[in-house]
Amino acid sequence: MGNYKSRPTQTCTDEWKKKVSESYAIIIERLEDDLQIKEKELAELKHVFSSDEAFCKVNLNYRTENGLSLLHLCCICGGNKSHIRTLMLKGLRPSRLTRNGFTALHLAAYKDNAELITALLHGGADIQQVGYGALTALHIATIAGHHEFCWRNDNSRNFVYHLKKSANI
Repeated sequence: MGNYKSRPTQTCTDEWKKKVSESYAIIIERLEDDLQIKEKELAELKHVFSSDEAFCKVNLNYRTENGLSLLHLCCICGGNKSHIRTLMLKGLRPSRLTRNGFTALHLAAYKDNAELITALLHGGADIQQVGYGALTALHIATIAGHHEFCWRNDNSRNFVYHLKKSANI
């Protein structure tokens, strides 16, 4: 049988689990970094997304220090599908990455907002686009623990299905 003391204390599986956990922690840290918005900026953005009059006057070229566009901000500051549609019609690209490497679709998936995910997909966001770590928005939703989404691509149209919490996935 050999000397049991010479066997490693951790198995390869344990090492792999540790490395995966560490990489997930880095991804979550980068996502959370994108969500950090200055208090004054956050108050202004919440006002913009709560008032149609203020939304009409907003500067479309606005970017935060982390490179978030209004489309990204819409996904994290209380925007709705009408805002997404308007911003995309005015030329904001859903494929634009933040400095940390995430699209608006990644952020909406992380924030668990089915309405905005659907609006982004119907507006032309690429469900297959990868961000930081070569992860798609579906990967981000899964890492964040939002297992109730099922995404399907039929005839070049994207669909998001919100599954019941009791569904066995």
